[in-house]
Amino acid sequence: MERCIIYIGENAAECVKTHAFLTLTKDALIKIISSDYFCLAEEEVWRCVLAWAKYHAGVTQPTAHWTEEERARVCQHLSGVMGHVRLLLIDSQVFAEEVEPTGAVPMELSLERYRYAALHPNKLVENDKRLQPRLTVAINMFPGSVILRNDKLPLQSILNSWFGSPKQCWRLVYRASTHGYGSSAFHRYCDGVAPCMVIGLGDHGEISGGFTDVAWAKTSRKGGYMHSERAFLFALNPANGGQPAKFDIVKKPYAICYHPDCGPIFGAGADLLISSNCNVNIDSYSNLPHSYDGPDLTLFADYNFCVSDYEVYTVASPPAPALPPGVPIKQKYDRY
Repeated sequence: MERCIIYIGENAAECVKTHAFLTLTKDALIKIISSDYFCLAEEEVWRCVLAWAKYHAGVTQPTAHWTEEERARVCQHLSGVMGHVRLLLIDSQVFAEEVEPTGAVPMELSLERYRYAALHPNKLVENDKRLQPRLTVAINMFPGSVILRNDKLPLQSILNSWFGSPKQCWRLVYRASTHGYGSSAFHRYCDGVAPCMVIGLGDHGEISGGFTDVAWAKTSRKGGYMHSERAFLFALNPANGGQPAKFDIVKKPYAICYHPDCGPIFGAGADLLISSNCNVNIDSYSNLPHSYDGPDLTLFADYNFCVSDYEVYTVASPPAPALPPGVPIKQKYDRY
């Protein structure tokens, strides 16, 4: 049960849209929305709870068109649930326009909500769970990731800030532990796909990788290198305990490299190379800086290292403001 709650919490935005969510029992719903890891803004928590109650009450009309009998049925299903929605965190306008009109909020709680909105933050009770935001900063923008999950979810926001589109959602293209660690598997799923975010997990828990706005593909260019204006490397939790760091491309003609016998290669150094069957050898290496800017370091614990797993994501939809005009986004949706 706990694993199910964690999965739903991490993938809340997708799960609440499903018919299965609507058919949950009240006890199951309460367990889910009580979790700090139910990664939705509180306004969206309220909306999915209301949708659940309307489904069980057999009500399809908007709130303004409910009959008194329909209102009573919805409120009956919401009874016992409302205490687990953090109403004090809901935007005042949403509360007034969407929550109160249902009649599901007891008068004393409505009054408390308005008192809370009027209070100075210093006067609030810090240990009141109703005032503790869920991990909305960690809304799962890389759904399905086994690397950026649980306490690593906030790292997704860092990647998106570097990408240039804070709310960008991504689609899993390839995971080594699922699709195969060999270079042929990487190229089967990832060749021709752009943009790509490569997220690697080292043997010691390091999370590093790179971004490219151009796709890996066979090329006639010497060495198999491809030009990029926007590629970068990153270390999200460096082995030395430092802060997350981004390393921009400086030798742009050598941003990425295609080699059929290797996984992803960034830079002519190579600044980052993930080997074929990277989980059972230490042929992967990081020779930063070479084509990428940064201090003289390795992205993982050692110069040569073993990669326990790595994932490749592409954008789930073209993020118009993130890419400069004229930069094509090629996506291949038939792979996953």
